[in-house]
This record gives sequence, C-alpha cells and structure tokens, in this order.
Amino acid sequence: MPWNTPGNNNDDPWNRKSNNQGPPDLDEVFQKLGRKFGGLFGGSGGGSNSSSNSPTGSSSIGLIAIFIVAIVWGMSGIYKVTEGEAGIILQFGKYKETTDSGLHWHIPFPVQSLYIVDTQQVRSARHQTTMLTRDENIVEIILAAQYRVKDAPGYLFNLRGPEITLKQAMESAIREIVGKSEVDFVLYEGLEVISSSTKTLMQEILDRYDAGIEITSLNLEKTQPPSPVQNAFDDVIKSREDLERYIQEAEAYANTIVPQARGEAARITEEATGYKEAIVATAEGESERFSALLTEYRKAPSITRERLYLEATEAVFSNSTKIMLDVEGGNNLMYLPLDKLIQNAPSRSNNSNTGAANTSSSFGSSSSSEIPQRPSRGRENR
Repeated sequence: MPWNTPGNNNDDPWNRKSNNQGPPDLDEVFQKLGRKFGGLFGGSGGGSNSSSNSPTGSSSIGLIAIFIVAIVWGMSGIYKVTEGEAGIILQFGKYKETTDSGLHWHIPFPVQSLYIVDTQQVRSARHQTTMLTRDENIVEIILAAQYRVKDAPGYLFNLRGPEITLKQAMESAIREIVGKSEVDFVLYEGLEVISSSTKTLMQEILDRYDAGIEITSLNLEKTQPPSPVQNAFDDVIKSREDLERYIQEAEAYANTIVPQARGEAARITEEATGYKEAIVATAEGESERFSALLTEYRKAPSITRERLYLEATEAVFSNSTKIMLDVEGGNNLMYLPLDKLIQNAPSRSNNSNTGAANTSSSFGSSSSSEIPQRPSRGRENR
C-alpha cells in the first residue's frame, strides 16, 4: 500500500515520519547494506551510527564489489568451441594458440581476446570478367568458386580481405588460362579443362600468400562472346551442331548398310562358288561320259551310232505333242496322241522349264558327241 495511507502511520522504509522529515539519506542506506554484508562475512551487524560511519564499513563494501566484479570477469572467459570450429586466442593483440572443440577458458579482456572461426562451412564466391583469348577474341566469363577455411590463423591475420584476395586470385588465374587458349576451346571444347586448370592455379596462388583457404570446387557458369557478336557465334554453334548431326546420321546409315552389303556380298560369293562347283562337276561328268562313250564307239562304231541316234530322237520326241510319220509310197501323216495330251495338259506348265532344261541338256550331249544321221540300212547291208 502507499506509504502515506491511513493505518500505515505515515512511515517510510527508513522509519521516518513523512510529515516531519525529508527524503531518505543515501549514505545511511549504504551503511545499512554494509552492516548486513559485514555480518555475513563475520563482522558486527549492529552498532551505533558512529560505528557505521567508520572507514572499516566502507572498505568492506569495496572489497565485496571487487570480489563480485572479479567473479563476473573470470566467468566471462569461459567459452565453448563446437565441432568444425577453431578458437583463436590473442594475447595483447598477438596470436597465442588455437583451441579445438570443447569447453575452454581464457583470460578475459583486456589480456586475451577470442575469435571463433568455422572451418567446415563451405563458402562461395562469384566473379564475372571479360578477357582476351590467344587468338585475340573477347569472351565473357562467369566463375563460381566454393571454398572453406583450412588454416584459421592464416585466414584471419595473413590477409586484410580474404574474399577480395580470393576474387583477385580467381581473375588472375582465369586470365592466364584463357590467354593461352583459343576462343573455340574456351567456348565449346575445353570447359572442364579450363575449370580444372584454373582451380589448381588459384590454389597455388592462395598457398603462396598463406591465405588459409582451400578451394573445393570451381565451375565455369557461363562463357559467351560479347553481345554485339552473339548472333554470329550462335550461327556457328548451330552449324557445328548440324555437322555433328549429319555425321551421326551418316555413321548410323553406314552401320546399317555396310553389314547388309557384306551379307549380300557373302551370299553372292557363296552362290558363285556353288555355281562354279556345279559347272565344274557337270563338265567333269560330261567329259568322263564322253570318254567312256568314245571307248565304246571305237569298239562298235555302228551300234554306238545307232544308240546315240535313238537316244537323241527319244529326247526330242518325248517333249513334243506332234508326230510326223513318213510312209513310203504315201502321203505324210500327222498323228496327235490325244491320250497323252489330256494326261500331260495339267502338268505341262510346271514341267515346261524342266523339259526345256532336259532338251538343252540332251542337245548339249548330242552336240558334244556330234549326233550322226540315221544310217540307211541299205548302206549297212552293202
């Protein structure tokens, strides 16, 4: 309740009448607090006002304040380093040590100072630049690098601006690599090679500066010619794509037609070989037959001649549907064998090729053996 409400006797916390006295004395308040703390540490909690105003009470308050400040100052030196971090301790502004993960303590400010560096975090940097190639063409390149801190003291103290130095090293490396390459190699063919070479050269530059940075990856996000000549380069790209497409189509067609041609050639070769073997075998058989026939002809010329004539006549007349009869003392008579015509009519078309082949074979045999005319019996009787 308010101090001056009825029933409170108008007393304030310092037991003074609000109507008769002014505001409380701050010195008296501090003296009372000093007496209480003095009682906690073994001093006298009571006493007269004269004793509370002694120098001993003031010194107790000062010691207590110093003790509290010392405790707070000491506890402020406790710090924790998590996994993947490094704690850097500076003593009077000079590097002293690096602490690993765990709970540690250092002498607080102003003796020592602490920096926590994340060594596992993957940072990124992006850079865009324009440069000349070896064949004096201008290309625009966009680079994206990812890196992490591998040496915390070097990263903090050896470079004034690590990210600025990283971008400068990136530009220096890419200019050296691109300056030794042709424009076609930079734009189309050598993207992987340029990325790998630039990454290696960047790491060498940063290690030379002892920057404490490790490049984990480097990508060429974009390589393109300047805008005024972009359309011309696009036409060149389309032409090359068409060329590659035509080459692939030609290779596919060749892969299809060449096996077919080889198979056709093999088939024709096999057929020719078979035809050759058949002709040679037929010729050899005819030769052997003629030799055997010649032997028999020498033994009995007239009989052999008669047999050859009969065989040739039979071969000719067997495929004919008309017969001419030559009768002495009368007219010629044509005989049509109707029974043979009716019997052979359905199969004539099927056997026409076979008959022609047999006829040609018979004529071939007769021509090879020079079929003689039928001898007259009158001459033989003579």
